[in-house]
Amino acid sequence: MPIRMPAQPLELSLKQLAKGTGLSIAFDSELTKNKTAPEINGSMTADEAIKRLLQGTDLQFMRDGESVLIKQKFAPATDSLQLNEVQVRAKRQTDIGPMPGLSLTKDEIPGNVQSITGEQIKNARSISLADLMNSQLQSVNVNDYQGNPFQMDVTYRGFTASPQIGTPQGLSVFLDGIRVNEPFGDVVNWDMIPMNALAGMDLFPGSNPIFGLNTLGGALAMRTKNGFDDPGVTADVLTGAFGRKQFLLSAGGSKGDVAGFVALNLFDENGWRQDSPSKVNQIFSKLSYRNDRLSLDGSVLYASNNLVGNGLIPLEMYQQKASSVFTSPDETRNELLQFQIASAFQVSDTFSITGQIYNRRSDRKATTGDINRDFADYTGKATRRATSTENPVCAFSSTNPYGIPDYYVVSEAFGDGSGAGFSAVALGLANGVYNNVAGAIAAGDIDPLTLNQTLPPEVAEWIAAGKAIESNMVHGTGKLGYSPGNGYPGGSYESPIPNDTGNPSAIYSPGGGAGATWTDIVGDGFYYYTDPNDPTITHHIVFAEPINGTCGRDSINSATAQLVGRQIQLLDANGVVIPRNGANAGASSGQSTAGYEAGTPTSIVTNNNINQLVKGAALQLNWNLEKHKFMVGASMDHANSTYANSQMLGLLDANRRAYLDPDNIGAEFSAARIPVVNNDFDGMSDTKSLYLSETFSPKENLHFSFAARYNYTKVVTNMSTRRNTRTLDLMDYQARYMDYLICMGAGLSSCDSYLLTNPLDDDRLLGYRDYANPTERESFTYHKLNPSTGVTWSPNDKLNVYANWSQGTRTPSAIELGCAFDDTPTYVSTSGAGLNPPQPRSLVNGSSCTLPTTLSGDPYLPQVVSRTFEVGARGDLTNNLKWNASVYRSNLFDDIYFVGYSPTQSFFDSIGRTRRQGLEMGISGKYGKADFRVNYSLTDATFQSQFQMANQDNSSVNHIPGLPNYDMQTVNPGNRMPGIPLHNLNANFGYQLTEDWRVNLTFIAHGESFARGNENNEHAPATISYVTNKSSDVNNPVYVTTTKRYTQSGKTPGYGVFNFSTTYNFGKGWSGTLLINNLLDKEYYSASRLGINPFSPSINGTVGASGWNYNSNDWNSTSFVAPGAPRAAWISIRYDFDADR
Repeated sequence: MPIRMPAQPLELSLKQLAKGTGLSIAFDSELTKNKTAPEINGSMTADEAIKRLLQGTDLQFMRDGESVLIKQKFAPATDSLQLNEVQVRAKRQTDIGPMPGLSLTKDEIPGNVQSITGEQIKNARSISLADLMNSQLQSVNVNDYQGNPFQMDVTYRGFTASPQIGTPQGLSVFLDGIRVNEPFGDVVNWDMIPMNALAGMDLFPGSNPIFGLNTLGGALAMRTKNGFDDPGVTADVLTGAFGRKQFLLSAGGSKGDVAGFVALNLFDENGWRQDSPSKVNQIFSKLSYRNDRLSLDGSVLYASNNLVGNGLIPLEMYQQKASSVFTSPDETRNELLQFQIASAFQVSDTFSITGQIYNRRSDRKATTGDINRDFADYTGKATRRATSTENPVCAFSSTNPYGIPDYYVVSEAFGDGSGAGFSAVALGLANGVYNNVAGAIAAGDIDPLTLNQTLPPEVAEWIAAGKAIESNMVHGTGKLGYSPGNGYPGGSYESPIPNDTGNPSAIYSPGGGAGATWTDIVGDGFYYYTDPNDPTITHHIVFAEPINGTCGRDSINSATAQLVGRQIQLLDANGVVIPRNGANAGASSGQSTAGYEAGTPTSIVTNNNINQLVKGAALQLNWNLEKHKFMVGASMDHANSTYANSQMLGLLDANRRAYLDPDNIGAEFSAARIPVVNNDFDGMSDTKSLYLSETFSPKENLHFSFAARYNYTKVVTNMSTRRNTRTLDLMDYQARYMDYLICMGAGLSSCDSYLLTNPLDDDRLLGYRDYANPTERESFTYHKLNPSTGVTWSPNDKLNVYANWSQGTRTPSAIELGCAFDDTPTYVSTSGAGLNPPQPRSLVNGSSCTLPTTLSGDPYLPQVVSRTFEVGARGDLTNNLKWNASVYRSNLFDDIYFVGYSPTQSFFDSIGRTRRQGLEMGISGKYGKADFRVNYSLTDATFQSQFQMANQDNSSVNHIPGLPNYDMQTVNPGNRMPGIPLHNLNANFGYQLTEDWRVNLTFIAHGESFARGNENNEHAPATISYVTNKSSDVNNPVYVTTTKRYTQSGKTPGYGVFNFSTTYNFGKGWSGTLLINNLLDKEYYSASRLGINPFSPSINGTVGASGWNYNSNDWNSTSFVAPGAPRAAWISIRYDFDADR
């Protein structure tokens, strides 16, 4: 490999070589004191470089794998020589910030920094970074809420880095100094990072301010390879269980001052669960230039992945068949294109400048199919579409010049409309019983010559007003958005000019109502005008009969159905309506409790689209002096993000796969045909930072550190949200048949044929009535100076003790601001009437946030502040046995959590204080051909303030409507956070059977944790019943008994699994590996949450082909679990072109 180092103190050269090669070079600093290393420049192996550095000294080296021991030359060895008595200290360097430039040994860092080298990453053969960290690092556990190995939540010391939007994030993650927490929600897409491109990673504990925002509990800094330090070609092919196929290729090399590196990862599998295939495609490339002082790297990272993770399943389903899924699909398509230019300039032996610029674009498109939980509250009746012999809509021709239905004029004396005049028609109109135009014509009561008779000019205002009122019904105007759900669109019109009798000179009132026939609509007597010459005479306008014959409710087969509310409701054999949800059948109504399957939407299909663009730059000045290691830097990051979301009602097939099928869903459900757009969002954030770090070493074994960072962040959001999500779900957007249809011609051919036989969709979804709140633009600024301080002391070369205190912050992300709870006191009306006392604005305006589907208004949230204190020690028991132990406490203030304030309204809100505290310890060693590592951690994560959140599935919560705290869970200080086990353990044992054959056994164990939804830690199995009135009519109550069954404990039990691997080196660069995960085929699940299972066995309800129970009273509240994969094996063949380097 090419190595360039100036003449400098030997200790610095050895440190630089260790950093560049990844070797662990150990030596006694007394041996290198006052020794100078020569300049070296050229391509050579690491061994050759060490020989040149030690040339002319009295030192020599011994190498064992990746470990190098520098010692003094001795006379020929004798039996009395004990090499293990040589006092050495490891001098591996660690960059202490996101960017390189200032490196310290771990003995100089006051915290339990954990590292994984590129060689360890390569040999671990983990499928994902989450899997790697779970098996290698202390205080780490993973939760597979999504059901995909690339989409796991990684939790470290109780803080999470997750790809799931809505999960509170507390870890910052960097790749070559670029923050990869996405701007929309601070999520981390682990699938975007190619593991075979990594040269190593360091996990920093605590609220280290150097790493900037979101470093509440820790920071993960990853570094990529380059052609200078990682020459050669490595190709790896893996195949085996679950249809998994993977091809890994990395290649690096250099020529003179220029080097290149490329890494490719192609992954494809069917998945071990149903409907869970995934494809991962990653490519990383880097072009590098180096001379004596300057290094310049340009890199490109591209990823295009299609991940299917079908999430949690009810425990009962897991016990029957672990590979099953609750519903599907749950598909995420991630795409990333990232560019970076990074440079370092060595101004002198002690001063350097590092910097970078980058551009990072990431897009996420997701489609999910979930259960339609809103069915549980649906009170609608089973319906059907009109048959070919039915005319639910009365059609009227309009051949007159006024654009109103064709009409006749009937005159009557006495302008008061009392019916005391001459006309039987007028008399019938006045009494509200007239209904036979054809008969009236035959009897001579209506003169056919008055058809479309010219009307007086003063009636023009009546015509204009009437057309305006009913314009949405007039075919040909382009306005078909009549809102059947909210009555008539305008109301009646009365001329302000009275006639001589005091009556209005013209009256227009659209008559009729729910289920009206044409006679109800046009025969109510409210269409007239007074005679301009004789005000005692009233001229009634009588509309002609409909051109489609018998229509409206008279055309519906009354034996099996009825037209009510402009919907055709089905009747059972007893003539009783059939509720779609059997749970909402009235106790004394005779309605069936079985529910109704045909046409009932059982799924919700959601589409999400997130686009993000981040640009940034950083500059850092570094001084590496004998007693001072100092750096100062500045960074700027600008992010733009957009978010679009829509939902539709769908069905579930026999495999519980959601699909859209509007023709087979009830005609009343507009959302089965038209997407419901929940929000329109775009946001911007700018963060500018200044930071510094100083490590002062008054003595070689004593180091004081201080760091600080000032962040200034501005966040701007523009958001429009769906109204009234508190009271309107997708099933509430109802389609209804029109009362009547005006056809601009003489025959049925002039009518809109669709509207004659189909209901008109809810006009809010057609765009004629807005169902979104106006776009709100909000701007927020945050700033904070975060310090840290610490000390390390090494009383001898075998022991290092340390302590530190640090503070970090996280500004709310755009989505958290978008879903923030607004507690501004608000009345229902501007006068304050009708609501005393006022309620928070978020509850009054009906907005809600059901991530990732809906956003609401965006009030201010304070930034989260974390303060961490840690004390620990580490050292060497012997040259081959290392240990560490530490205790810590992180207190968070104004922590942000996704909470509920009503059963249908949830928001991000500041919940006050939370705490993570615990201890971690580890021991590792090597004896002969064996090596081992054991890590244990105790993680206690608790809420420290009382707050409430909505919860429909916790048995300890009041679920009886009308009683205090309905569906509201109270969380108290001391309650443990869900998903974080108290005890965590990972261990590894390896043995070199021969020079070419190695075996490895890994054990991973996590203790019991609480399920999500059990934040109060009080859920337990129970059965609760109560009676409620489902009718809004106080005179006709409908009492319904509701029974809730809670079947599980609300906890995730602890588990432990063994993984086995063995590798054989065939020589000449070829090797083969056998991997066996879950060696003992342990059945376990890594996470759980409380939820409702509509696929519960029938007590009263009909059960469909998908297993859906159409009586929500039968549904069980249970634990949904994240099943662990069964035993599985893979084989891989690897070729290393430069395996002996």
